[in-house]
Amino acid sequence: MVRANDKTANNRTPRELNRSLVLDLVQEHGPISRTNLARLSGLTKPTVSAIIEELLDSGSVRDVGTESRGGRPARLLEFNDDSAAFLGIEIGVEQTAVAVADARGRLRARLEQPTVLRDPHRTVRDIVELLPKVLQLSGVPRKRLRGACAVLPGLIERPSGVCVLAPNLGWERFPVRAELSRALRMQVPVYNLPQAAAVAEGELGAARGHASYVWIYVGLGVGAGLVADGRLFFGMQGYSGEIGHCRVADDGPPCGCGRRGCLETFASVMALRRAAEAASARSPQLAALARPHAVSAVASAALAGDESARAIFHDAGAQLARGIAVLLNLLNPQLIVLGGELLAAPDILLAGVRDGLPRHAVRGADVPVVASPLGSEAGVLGALLLAREGAVRSLRLVPDGVLQDIAP
Repeated sequence: MVRANDKTANNRTPRELNRSLVLDLVQEHGPISRTNLARLSGLTKPTVSAIIEELLDSGSVRDVGTESRGGRPARLLEFNDDSAAFLGIEIGVEQTAVAVADARGRLRARLEQPTVLRDPHRTVRDIVELLPKVLQLSGVPRKRLRGACAVLPGLIERPSGVCVLAPNLGWERFPVRAELSRALRMQVPVYNLPQAAAVAEGELGAARGHASYVWIYVGLGVGAGLVADGRLFFGMQGYSGEIGHCRVADDGPPCGCGRRGCLETFASVMALRRAAEAASARSPQLAALARPHAVSAVASAALAGDESARAIFHDAGAQLARGIAVLLNLLNPQLIVLGGELLAAPDILLAGVRDGLPRHAVRGADVPVVASPLGSEAGVLGALLLAREGAVRSLRLVPDGVLQDIAP
């Protein structure tokens, strides 16, 4: 489970800790009786009964009848999935998505519409207009929303929630957290896309069970979400993971950040389109495709065996290995997970990465590099999980018997 903030159990009263523990146990083991809750939690039966009455009153748990195994029947309790809802927003270069999840963080409904670039105020208005529609689709009343989170591809200043720069959106110094919070009349923390996707990957995807891993977006840009010892790593201002703007060539193509030779000019959607255009002269299959070349069309050609198309994805992977190698040498993670549009031909791209890593990283061949199973949903799922984390704290019992206050 990835933690995204720094709250600890020491900041909470014993009553809050006990309530959180009992609620966690109901969620994990329900339907469950008060007797079994007392046994699992180590709390007294009167304490458990008092907490359960409070949770029943709030609607967080519900009574689902009795269990009789001889003797006095025991009342059973279960977690109420409908007791709360959370809002996730993903602002992408092509689409802006608004989604709603239930109290467990499970997706209930999602709507999206095209993003208008270079107009952040228009994007905020579009989100406001989408919210009642997605709530209606999900069947969730507005009053049940307990938390929200937004994600986007750009530099997000952690203290202020300002989008300092999002080149592919055309945003600069936009106070996205303040504007969304005002427009939606609720607090809306903001993360960049790879950070949110890393949270989703650790909870729902290939990184489950891993405490240290890197999630890398390879699409219109390149960026990484870093998880170390179960925590997102942000750096001083929140700008960590910007490997797409590491310079890998002294004189390369111009980048959206204003520099030349950045990694994402060699391993991104725009780089693939340039490579496909150049390869069209020697590949009838690529020459027959519409311009600009769509990633999916080039991937289809590659998967059909076109050597020029296969070389484009393999070369992109080999270039990406340069940036991944830096992360491996610095962080020594357990796992690298790749997501984004260039994973349309995953085996070919991953082969390029794996071929390139031993040339650039110390023991680069020892770290698994895999494709995310979450696909294009990683960002919005991460936003929903972060919204839930910001609103609900959770406890887990760990093997040494110590209580840890962690993100749900």
